[in-house]
Amino acid sequence: MAGRLRIPVGPRDEARMTLIEHLEEFRSRLFRVAIAFVLACIGTWIFRRQIFDWLLEPANLDRLTFMGPAQGLMTDVKLSLFAAFLVTIPVVIYQAWMFVAPAVGEVGRAFTYVIVTLSSLLFLAGVAFGYYAVLPVGLQFLLGYESERFEALPTADTYLPFITRTLLAAGIVFELPAATYVGAKLGLVTAPTLRRFRKHALIVNAVLAAALTPSPDPFSMVLMAIPLAIMYELSIIIARFVNPMVAHEEAMESSPLSDRLPEEDEAAAEDEPEDRPETRRDDERAQERDL
Repeated sequence: MAGRLRIPVGPRDEARMTLIEHLEEFRSRLFRVAIAFVLACIGTWIFRRQIFDWLLEPANLDRLTFMGPAQGLMTDVKLSLFAAFLVTIPVVIYQAWMFVAPAVGEVGRAFTYVIVTLSSLLFLAGVAFGYYAVLPVGLQFLLGYESERFEALPTADTYLPFITRTLLAAGIVFELPAATYVGAKLGLVTAPTLRRFRKHALIVNAVLAAALTPSPDPFSMVLMAIPLAIMYELSIIIARFVNPMVAHEEAMESSPLSDRLPEEDEAAAEDEPEDRPETRRDDERAQERDL
């Protein structure tokens, strides 16, 4: 009786077990990210004054004003959380990639450290570019409206979110080559495809530059559009390096020899005499007359 009540394990049960295992792995990796974030928060809270002064430098400010009794404390908390997020980015990228890597086989495992290192360095490079290139120009333009009728008094609840959003956007923009590297490894992105959509990418870059710049002046937009274009061209080079066979096939298809071969074949086909029945009968009659 007990044997009759046993339910055999089929493909659906195995799929459920696989899903449960994936959820367990996701939970464990999310827990590791949370631990790293908490530790980073402790460190950034200790150095919150130095971080605060560092974020004031692009606008050449000494201090900010706050309008509420708890705004100063909340500003320090938000600032520590943002700095901890930046510090935890490499851990987030590593754990996310290790969760996805089994789905792509040995390719994902072999290039784990390359992808994590490249993504982390590019994100930090984007943050540095936003801090040293975009923010000084944009803030100088926006705060330059100070006159006899206006006085610039940046508050903590408006200035710091403005700075953090700009830095985060610049860091995400610089992740394009890393995303292209992963897509090329998985066979989702190729250099010919990126070249084919280069004109469309330039338009998208202009729109993104206008949306991500902290000020509406054209110079700041150009400063943001230039790295966007450079990142796209770098992505093409990376895709070509990752998939050299695709680039080789593209070069063969676009070579002058490959362009001439079809025309030569057509001309040779036209020059060849057609083997028609009338032609064969004429040849037979000519042979009979000769005999």
